[in-house]
Amino acid sequence: MIVTVLGSSGSVPGPGNPCSGYLVEHCGHRLLLDLGTGAFGNLLTYARPELIDTVVVSHRHGDHSADLAALAYAQDKVTARAVPTRVIAPAGTRTRVGRSSPLAFEDARPGELECGPFRLRLAPVRHSVETYAVRVEAGGRSLTYTGDSGPCRGLVDLARGSGLLLAEAALGPGDAPGVPPHGWDGDDTGPPPHHLTARQTGELAAAAGAGLLVVTHLRPWEDAGRSLAAAAERFDGPVVPAGPGLRLAPGGPARAPNPKEET
Repeated sequence: MIVTVLGSSGSVPGPGNPCSGYLVEHCGHRLLLDLGTGAFGNLLTYARPELIDTVVVSHRHGDHSADLAALAYAQDKVTARAVPTRVIAPAGTRTRVGRSSPLAFEDARPGELECGPFRLRLAPVRHSVETYAVRVEAGGRSLTYTGDSGPCRGLVDLARGSGLLLAEAALGPGDAPGVPPHGWDGDDTGPPPHHLTARQTGELAAAAGAGLLVVTHLRPWEDAGRSLAAAAERFDGPVVPAGPGLRLAPGGPARAPNPKEET
């Protein structure tokens, strides 16, 4: 399983960094986790539009779903695909691409499902709109992606034992005001904050026993170095920043293949 970061900027694109988009490849199946503002352009470095088999959208905010419209346009006008790309997303996400979209939408729901060689598990998490964190398993490896969420028990349970934890830190390095350092026992219906701090991503990785923490969804005006240091205060495993072009295998870094190479 190879994970490629297409974009990792939080809320708005940053200089040279689109919003959230992550390509996961295994045994020839290409799965996207989110496709936010600007991420489609970087996707073209690694795969043609018609080669995308599945897209899982964590929630309908534009920084996670806006470039579904670009994917739909490319498949409709430029490339052809015999079987429509499956898009698993919260209800209402389809409106971003219009009724004539060639993409095959289905409503996301908590629980397990299979997509090609991948086994997925979706869990509702604490955000301002319907949002799902996603666990991806294939070939004995596992990845958990938080989407956008404040601290909640569902994140810890979903991420337990993950080889790679891809965790958002939109609130920067420090703890969010009014939230205790270990406020992980709540459910997905809690009040704000609806994001994590970098320090909380470290807490999450430690509590879940993750192998590698990748800190993502930092807003462009945040100090990335301070955020990574804050995450490392709470997690004694490896901590790396997400950035466009980062390619990893859960459990360790992978050789970066030729973009034209079939995976």
